[in-house]
Amino acid sequence: MTLIADAALVARGECAPAASARAYRAAALAWAETCANEDETPTVALARLCANGSGIVGDLYRAASIAHAIDALDLTELVPRDAHQAYNRLTAWSDLLRLVAPHRAPLEPLSATVRRLLGNNMAVRALFVLILQEPKQ
Repeated sequence: MTLIADAALVARGECAPAASARAYRAAALAWAETCANEDETPTVALARLCANGSGIVGDLYRAASIAHAIDALDLTELVPRDAHQAYNRLTAWSDLLRLVAPHRAPLEPLSATVRRLLGNNMAVRALFVLILQEPKQ
């Protein structure tokens, strides 16, 4: 599966990230490079794609934010504190971490436990999907 296809699944909450946040961001820049006009650098093309609401770039950056949240156990990149319903989503994240913690294998980092359980625990997956949903304002 390509990183772009994986990012689309991750962005919708259908699976845990298969790559790091850095890899998803690098893929966004690589995609922008393929979309660059003759007079554009990849960075300018990326800015243009972001400004124009590119679905592929959006999915890659959302997947990067999700990967960061899981790897760093920090949701603030995905859910800024001033975002609508941020308190509820951050509270749900804390609940998810409390739900996952007892399932840690010996010496397993909590982030690895989250990734593992996202793949095979429906309660963890359901809570994670609720956290990922963008609330309507």
